[in-house]
Amino acid sequence: MANLNFKGRPVGSGKNTFIEDPLMGDYKITIDEYSYNVFDTVKNKTVGFHTTLEQAILSIARKLMLQEKTYSLEEFATEFQQTHTNLKEAILK
Repeated sequence: MANLNFKGRPVGSGKNTFIEDPLMGDYKITIDEYSYNVFDTVKNKTVGFHTTLEQAILSIARKLMLQEKTYSLEEFATEFQQTHTNLKEAILK
Protein backbone atom coordinates (compact mmCIF):
# COMPACT_ATOMS: atom_id res chain seq x y z
CA MET A 1 0.00 0.00 0.00
CA ALA A 2 1.21 3.51 -0.81
CA ASN A 3 2.50 5.79 1.90
CA LEU A 4 -0.28 8.34 2.53
CA ASN A 5 2.18 10.87 3.97
CA PHE A 6 4.38 10.86 0.86
CA LYS A 7 4.06 13.85 -1.47
CA GLY A 8 6.00 14.61 -4.63
CA ARG A 9 8.70 12.69 -6.43
CA PRO A 10 10.89 10.07 -4.78
CA VAL A 11 14.19 11.20 -3.28
CA GLY A 12 16.96 11.27 -5.88
CA SER A 13 14.69 11.79 -8.88
CA GLY A 14 15.27 15.54 -8.93
CA LYS A 15 18.04 15.61 -11.52
CA ASN A 16 17.43 18.66 -13.69
CA THR A 17 19.14 20.47 -16.53
CA PHE A 18 18.73 24.22 -16.87
CA ILE A 19 18.73 26.50 -19.89
CA GLU A 20 19.43 30.14 -19.05
CA ASP A 21 20.04 32.90 -21.57
CA PRO A 22 19.76 36.71 -21.55
CA LEU A 23 17.34 36.43 -24.50
CA MET A 24 14.82 34.70 -22.20
CA GLY A 25 14.69 37.63 -19.79
CA ASP A 26 13.40 36.61 -16.36
CA TYR A 27 12.66 33.04 -17.47
CA LYS A 28 14.67 29.85 -17.68
CA ILE A 29 13.83 26.33 -18.84
CA THR A 30 14.21 23.41 -16.49
CA ILE A 31 14.50 20.05 -18.23
CA ASP A 32 13.73 16.94 -16.23
CA GLU A 33 12.99 13.38 -17.27
CA TYR A 34 9.33 14.18 -17.93
CA SER A 35 9.02 17.69 -19.32
CA TYR A 36 10.39 21.12 -20.20
CA ASN A 37 9.33 23.54 -17.48
CA VAL A 38 9.30 27.32 -17.81
CA PHE A 39 10.53 28.89 -14.57
CA ASP A 40 9.97 32.56 -13.66
CA THR A 41 13.08 33.70 -11.78
CA VAL A 42 11.35 36.83 -10.41
CA LYS A 43 8.35 35.01 -8.93
CA ASN A 44 10.58 32.01 -8.14
CA LYS A 45 8.06 29.49 -9.44
CA THR A 46 7.32 27.28 -12.41
CA VAL A 47 4.81 28.94 -14.75
CA GLY A 48 4.46 26.26 -17.44
CA PHE A 49 4.97 22.56 -18.11
CA HIS A 50 5.60 21.51 -21.72
CA THR A 51 6.28 18.25 -23.51
CA THR A 52 8.69 19.71 -26.08
CA LEU A 53 11.42 22.34 -26.08
CA GLU A 54 9.66 24.13 -28.94
CA GLN A 55 6.51 24.57 -26.82
CA ALA A 56 8.56 25.90 -23.89
CA ILE A 57 10.29 28.46 -26.14
CA LEU A 58 6.98 29.51 -27.65
CA SER A 59 5.58 29.99 -24.13
CA ILE A 60 8.51 32.21 -23.14
CA ALA A 61 8.12 34.26 -26.32
CA ARG A 62 4.44 34.78 -25.42
CA LYS A 63 5.33 35.81 -21.88
CA LEU A 64 8.00 38.25 -23.09
CA MET A 65 5.36 39.96 -25.24
CA LEU A 66 3.13 40.71 -22.21
CA GLN A 67 3.78 44.41 -21.79
CA GLU A 68 1.62 47.43 -21.16
CA LYS A 69 1.64 48.43 -24.79
CA THR A 70 -0.92 48.69 -27.55
CA TYR A 71 -0.08 46.91 -30.79
CA SER A 72 -1.76 46.68 -34.13
CA LEU A 73 -2.29 43.08 -35.16
CA GLU A 74 0.51 43.32 -37.71
CA GLU A 75 2.93 44.91 -35.21
CA PHE A 76 2.23 42.23 -32.62
CA ALA A 77 2.64 39.41 -35.14
CA THR A 78 5.93 40.87 -36.42
CA GLU A 79 7.41 41.45 -32.96
CA PHE A 80 6.23 38.07 -31.69
CA GLN A 81 7.74 36.32 -34.71
CA GLN A 82 11.05 38.14 -34.19
CA THR A 83 11.13 37.26 -30.45
CA HIS A 84 10.32 33.61 -31.16
CA THR A 85 12.90 33.43 -33.97
CA ASN A 86 15.63 34.93 -31.76
CA LEU A 87 14.96 32.33 -29.06
CA LYS A 88 14.91 29.43 -31.55
CA GLU A 89 18.12 30.57 -33.22
CA ALA A 90 19.87 30.82 -29.84
CA ILE A 91 18.95 27.21 -29.12
CA LEU A 92 20.00 25.94 -32.56
CA LYS A 93 23.47 27.57 -32.56
